[in-house]
Amino acid sequence: MKKQILLPFILLCIGITAQQTHFGIKAGYSLSTLSVKSTVGKLSYDPKSSFYIGALAEHSLNDKVSLQAELLYSTLGGTFNATSTGTSTVEVEDKTTYGTLQIPLLGKYKLANNFALAAGVNFGAIISAKSNYKDSSGVEKETDFKENVNTFNIAPLIGLEYNLQNKMFVDARYNFGISNISKIVSKETISFLQVGIGYKF
Repeated sequence: MKKQILLPFILLCIGITAQQTHFGIKAGYSLSTLSVKSTVGKLSYDPKSSFYIGALAEHSLNDKVSLQAELLYSTLGGTFNATSTGTSTVEVEDKTTYGTLQIPLLGKYKLANNFALAAGVNFGAIISAKSNYKDSSGVEKETDFKENVNTFNIAPLIGLEYNLQNKMFVDARYNFGISNISKIVSKETISFLQVGIGYKF
C-alpha cells in the first residue's frame, strides 16, 4: 500500500525537464476535524492542532498553469470529551491521533500579483493510529488501533498560494474528508486545514 501511495508522486517527477520544474520543501500548521457517526449517533470531537512537513515538485505547463505533487507527513485527529454519570461523576478525555503520509496532486492557475489558485486531490495513507484515554478518576491508557482503520483515503482540496521574494511562498488549503477511515463505525471522516510556508529551489 505504501508503494501504491508513493507511485503518483514518483511518476510526476519522471521525464520532466529541469527548466520546467522546481523542487522545494514546505512545512506548516494543520487543524483537523473528525466527524464520527456510530450506532448511537454522531459524536462530537474537538479539533486537533498539529504540524506538517514535506517536499514538492512543480512542473509548469505554460506561464499560467502548472502541476504540483507533494509528499507530506502530518498528524491528524481530534479529542472526544464526555461526562460519565453513575455512582460518581467522571470526566473523560480521549485523544485520537492518526499519523498520515499524504500525496497531494494539484493543478495551479497563476493570477495577478503573485497569487495562484490550486485544486486537486490529497491521497493519504494512515501509517499509525493511537488513542490516549484518561479520566478524572486517574485512569490513563494508550491504545494502538491501526488494525481497525482503513489505510487508504482521499480528500479533494482547494487552496491559494502567494509567492514571496527569494523563492519563498506561503499557502493555505482545505482538504475535504470523504473516505470512511474506520472499519468499525458507520462513518468516520477527517477534514483538515493546512497553512504553511515553503521554499522552491
